Amino acid sequence: MKIEEMISQNRAECFGCAACANICPKKAISMQRDAEGFEYPKIDHAVCVQCGKCDGVCPSLNLPKKISAPPTAFVAINPDAKVRRHSSSGGIFGALAKVILDEGGIVFGAAFDENFSVAHMAAENFSELEKLHGSKYLQSQIGKTFQQVKKHLAAGRKVLFSGTGCQCAGLKNFVGDSENLLIVEIFCHGVPSPALWESYIKWLGRGHEIVRVNFKSKRGGWQNPHFEVTFKDCGFYFRPLNEDTFNRNFLQNTIQRPSCGICKFRLPSLQSDLMIGDAWGVQNFAPDFFDNLGISVIILHTERALKILQQTNLVGRAVNFNAVLQGNPVLVIPTPEDPRRESFFADLKNSGKPINVLQKFAN
Repeated sequence: MKIEEMISQNRAECFGCAACANICPKKAISMQRDAEGFEYPKIDHAVCVQCGKCDGVCPSLNLPKKISAPPTAFVAINPDAKVRRHSSSGGIFGALAKVILDEGGIVFGAAFDENFSVAHMAAENFSELEKLHGSKYLQSQIGKTFQQVKKHLAAGRKVLFSGTGCQCAGLKNFVGDSENLLIVEIFCHGVPSPALWESYIKWLGRGHEIVRVNFKSKRGGWQNPHFEVTFKDCGFYFRPLNEDTFNRNFLQNTIQRPSCGICKFRLPSLQSDLMIGDAWGVQNFAPDFFDNLGISVIILHTERALKILQQTNLVGRAVNFNAVLQGNPVLVIPTPEDPRRESFFADLKNSGKPINVLQKFAN
């Protein structure tokens, strides 16, 4: 199969979206972690019938079309102060999800499981929606989410799917276009090793029960994001994002998936209906919206997305796209791999103690 050849020649060409595993009619493809903790497809050739569906859906082999002109950009906030306070940015995702749920639809997004690993999960009501709120700086396990999205669309339900650009591209190849599907792409810095994260959060707990993880707490203000972990019996851990051991390595691009450094799904690649993220630099291009509670940027791609935005209670206005890029270069430029990445994972293999290696490279 082409995907096997592609990965064997350069594993950075695989983004781990799991579209291939979702489409295989014989269930011959499973997603398995490599030595660095990232998931890659593994084909059971005793079961595979060489149908080629996995090659046909792979977003790396079948790239999305590209936009030909700068897209429309907005700054926006949720007027509900409580929603905005508990959101990573301006509370946009919750407002979009409300429109879909109010119409009897279903929402898919990244959530923590009971061990604080990250996986895509579904929400069919506002109580379940809570687990999908907030940033999770990890690549979620897709599981069978693409199959579930297709099933709900076939039943006539409206669906909102949020994810990274590669996940959105994989889903779009899997289900095709549908008026009932809203694909929401998050601004993406890249994704660190899930295995390293699981090791780190276990070490951080040191036997204490963790009840909540917030990658981007606003306790210190939106412009000064903190990493916050709440324990059941002993208070909480609270550090500036760029001072926490795990997140410092992430922000330095030391522990990212190999594909992140050559990401194929930055603009002008078009795999979503709209994109949402932090309005960094908003004081320069929309000072009237500037405060320390959280402001979002919305990059609009389709009329379908515009119609849904018009059904929300969001407050916003159009801004210059090029001005937005000044604070969000990740929209068009992949995050470059740290030159020390190879040394990091070599040390990890030799030491067997992830926390020691994380601390060494964070310093």
